Amino acid sequence: MTGRWDWPTREEWQAKAEYHIRTVCTRWERLPADARFITDAEEVEARAWATDAAKRLRPALTAEINRLRALVPDRPAKTRERAAWFYDLPEDRYKVATDLAALEDMRRTVARAAREDGWGHIAFTLGRLYRHYARVMLDAGLDDVCEQLNARVVAVEARRDADARRLEDEAIAREVARRATDEAWAKELERRARVEQPRVIRVGGCG
Repeated sequence: MTGRWDWPTREEWQAKAEYHIRTVCTRWERLPADARFITDAEEVEARAWATDAAKRLRPALTAEINRLRALVPDRPAKTRERAAWFYDLPEDRYKVATDLAALEDMRRTVARAAREDGWGHIAFTLGRLYRHYARVMLDAGLDDVCEQLNARVVAVEARRDADARRLEDEAIAREVARRATDEAWAKELERRARVEQPRVIRVGGCG
């Protein structure tokens, strides 16, 4: 076939089967919308850990939030005014203000996650506090809870990734097999012909 497009040969087109499947969408988009990668028992356990963590996190977050608020007593209450105030701060006060905003957001996230059984969000917040906010005085036992929740998150994500890879591998095998048929090649040539054919769009005209 000759035309305006530099089309690949049949062999090249067949060789692109895997590339096509890997790039047409992500492997995770192939997962069913209702797919679950955690058992009911595991989820109940994770929720119990997270509920306990949320109760113990709130006073620790509140104590640090109150300490930081005292360092910036002039922080405006309204969002628009606060934004203008925020960007004019010197570096030391800017750090206080950003930490304060982050901790307030974490406290809201933890409260909402506890209400909605969002144990993964609580696990993420705990890890974030341990990594970046050493001044927040967490209960001694929370590090164990953090490890348990993170281990559960890692296990769930590993199962999800394994299932996504399986579905992608199956799709690749189907596409390789499909492109090896004469019928698929004929349909590909028809598609190319439609692309090559110029389309005339008429505007107006007589009726």
